[in-house]
Amino acid sequence: MNAAFILGVIEGFYGRPWTPAQRGRLFGRMAAWGLTTYLYAPKDDRWHRQLWRDPYPAAEAQALRTLVEDARQHGIQFVYALSPGLDLDWSNEADRRALSEKMVGVRRLGVKHFSLLFDDIPYAADRAAQARDQVAATHHIVDALWPEGQTGLMLFCPTEYCGDRATPSVGEAPYLRVLGEGLRPGVDVLWTGPQVVSAVISVQSILEVNEVLRRRVLIWDNLHANDFTLHRVNLGPYGGRPLALRDHVAGILSNPNNQLEVNTPGLVSLADYAAGDPGWNPEASLDQALELWLPEFNTVPTQPVTLDDLRLVAHLLYLPGGVGTQAERLLETARQLIAPHTGAEEQAALAGELRTARQQVMGVLHALEAGPNRDLLFDLHPYLVDVMEEMQRLVVGATGRSSDDPQIYSYRGSFADRLMALGWDH
Repeated sequence: MNAAFILGVIEGFYGRPWTPAQRGRLFGRMAAWGLTTYLYAPKDDRWHRQLWRDPYPAAEAQALRTLVEDARQHGIQFVYALSPGLDLDWSNEADRRALSEKMVGVRRLGVKHFSLLFDDIPYAADRAAQARDQVAATHHIVDALWPEGQTGLMLFCPTEYCGDRATPSVGEAPYLRVLGEGLRPGVDVLWTGPQVVSAVISVQSILEVNEVLRRRVLIWDNLHANDFTLHRVNLGPYGGRPLALRDHVAGILSNPNNQLEVNTPGLVSLADYAAGDPGWNPEASLDQALELWLPEFNTVPTQPVTLDDLRLVAHLLYLPGGVGTQAERLLETARQLIAPHTGAEEQAALAGELRTARQQVMGVLHALEAGPNRDLLFDLHPYLVDVMEEMQRLVVGATGRSSDDPQIYSYRGSFADRLMALGWDH
């Protein structure tokens, strides 16, 4: 891994952007953990995406200026991203002018590094032509920002930004080929891996796209993202990426959970991965991250939380690709609990295991309720409650021991609840 390796965080999700105070806390943590780059790209900042042509109003411009300075004081490299692809007409002179004026205006706020994003937009009928327009737009921005030669980062997110979106394939995609041939060497290309959310990113898959793009890609990592499935949060380690991957990418930027306070495990583990020696492994990295996080839960002596408690929560709320080993064991317990051949005595023991796990989760929740970190409580509360309620529902349904009617649970009547029930029945 070279000294120029880009490592950090993308605020690139759909949903409510983080507040200035939250970003300030993030910058402090990043500096402590060895993460050096922050990419500002919240999809629902209107002037970033929907109103990309318009300059920031005075209040918003001042807030952005203050944010840039906050990052600088923490030693964090601030990258501003613009996402004009929804309706940019490259043949229109007014749009070309608006694009350069917007970025030059942002530069006046103290920004030194920039990004142009063309993700999640309609595909043109001629994808090669679409790529040529995007290359021209990128170079237009580079020349406007640095007329005497590029001195800052320029990151580019393609419309085909993962293997699944490359047509007909990564190796044969006209769109990617045009990007590789056309983009200047100083432009870094963002890539999410084989999928939008990639459980695994292999070295071979990266070598393939690097060859087409004629540069090492910069990973936009959605491993911990949850804006596409807000009924869960991801507390598992950075994993599914061999250490050798570090030698073939320009860097890694994590686009994490929308809920800022739950991102400690994933981001600490990412930093650990980036610096890891050959013996590095995700589970040991997770334990190290949880130990660092544990004091946030242990603020009230009468409500202690152990590393085992926090590890269980992390395994229950793990990663998009699956659950942790402790959760796997509980799933097997649940399967045996509802199996028709399970006898009453064994059923009681299995139900007891689930109740014990539920009590551990409840203990973590009660500790947060009693403690001062209200943001962490509010960020985790719905997910802890959901896990507890589902374990209770399963135990009650199997044993019938509760004041609730296990057959009705009439308060679970929303459309989403009924879709989930259809999945269970199927």
